[in-house]
Amino acid sequence: MKLICFDMDNTLIRSNMSHAVAFNKALEKYGFKKMNAKEMGKYFGRPKEEVVKAIAKNIDKKTIRKIIDYHDNILFRYARIYNRKVRGVEGVLKFLKKKYKIGIVSNCKHSNIKTLLSASDLNYRLFDVFVGNDDVKHSKPYPDEILKAEKLLHVKAECMIGDSIYDVRAGKKAKIKTVAILSGVYTRNMLKKEKPDFILKDIKELKNIEI
Repeated sequence: MKLICFDMDNTLIRSNMSHAVAFNKALEKYGFKKMNAKEMGKYFGRPKEEVVKAIAKNIDKKTIRKIIDYHDNILFRYARIYNRKVRGVEGVLKFLKKKYKIGIVSNCKHSNIKTLLSASDLNYRLFDVFVGNDDVKHSKPYPDEILKAEKLLHVKAECMIGDSIYDVRAGKKAKIKTVAILSGVYTRNMLKKEKPDFILKDIKELKNIEI
């Protein structure tokens, strides 16, 4: 039985608003201007350090770390308000579990993954492994999270599934198949440039392709 790796945010759950609110609270706390949630969402999917650099100009490394830590600590309270699971996702996961191990590889902190899933009403017991950005030296677009999931389960990954160019890049660097889903902020043309094996409009289409 091989492994399928999923990104979490905007692939399995709708979480942009909770991340945006938490980041804005952190920006405000440390003296930076808030940013429109939709505009901020364009930067999501990257490593968090890059997100903070993009939304808070002329910022030092120490303050970047403080903003990320504050965001992570308050995220769950907003996730309970704003997060939703992607429609049809549980049916897809149950379908795939008949043939594969299922893992989440996320640029979120490990301790936040289960709480975000729970806040989104998505059963975390559907997954066999969780790897967060604090479990590896380099998060996506590096392949470290995928390789860590393989090591923890002692199985080879077959595919990386996500909504961003960084998911595709991580999968390619891990030398596995890649599936891009148009459920996030990245357009078909943006994803097409990364040359994933499949580009799907909806996560439910995973039932119709041969991974």
